[in-house]
Amino acid sequence: MVEFAGHSVSVRHDGQGPAIVLIHGYPLDGAMWSSVARRLADRFRVWKPDLPGRVDNPTSAEGSMSSYADFVQAVIDSADSPVGLAGFSMGGYVAFELMKRRPAPVKALALVDTRAASDDEMGKANRQAAIATVRAEGLGPIAEAMLPKLLSADGMKRADLLERVRRIILRQSPQTMESDLTAMRDRSDSSDLLPLLSLPTLVVAGEHDVISPPGEGRAMAQKISGARFVEIAGAGHLTPMEKPAAVAQALGEFFERALSPKS
Repeated sequence: MVEFAGHSVSVRHDGQGPAIVLIHGYPLDGAMWSSVARRLADRFRVWKPDLPGRVDNPTSAEGSMSSYADFVQAVIDSADSPVGLAGFSMGGYVAFELMKRRPAPVKALALVDTRAASDDEMGKANRQAAIATVRAEGLGPIAEAMLPKLLSADGMKRADLLERVRRIILRQSPQTMESDLTAMRDRSDSSDLLPLLSLPTLVVAGEHDVISPPGEGRAMAQKISGARFVEIAGAGHLTPMEKPAAVAQALGEFFERALSPKS
């Protein structure tokens, strides 16, 4: 259990070894990491928390990256050991917010299908339009609009994968989705942070990611001293669900080196 904002929050974790905290993206929850986490649990103690407002996290979703980072900081503190941190998409924005605080327990950082730049004016307008859709029509239109953005063309042909992703999206509350959209719309730009990062860093992107293309990921890695870039072949944006074995291999090799007592 993690104590946060007056609540005891149950956070799923499994395995033994160095601690890894996996931060999920929008419009999802920690279950998006399940297939990756199972593959890592033989070497690591893997935490996959739900950010505030989800089914397993009763704390209030306050619509800011800072509040989400506060919760992840509480998870890191409860791990009570040096940790590796991986953030997918919006989870990467949360990770950037945390890294601006330079938390001592975070010893390695993986940025998965994410970007450092803030939303431009068109991006902000799109977030606001999505908020209006959630308020007027609920989550159904959001799910159908997001699926082809999250998955590659081949991924869209996999009925089982489509159903799993759709199920995760539809179990969120409209209020939580509005909080996510507001937090992403209003987040600060983290581009200036990249050359200041002084911990081992891995950048991952799907070959066919249309939200944060691999070219952006590669450029981001080049701005971080010593960072490594890995492209996940055949995947769209949601690499941890579409290609979990490849993502687990990349994260496992990276964190094994970065969290080794000799490193």
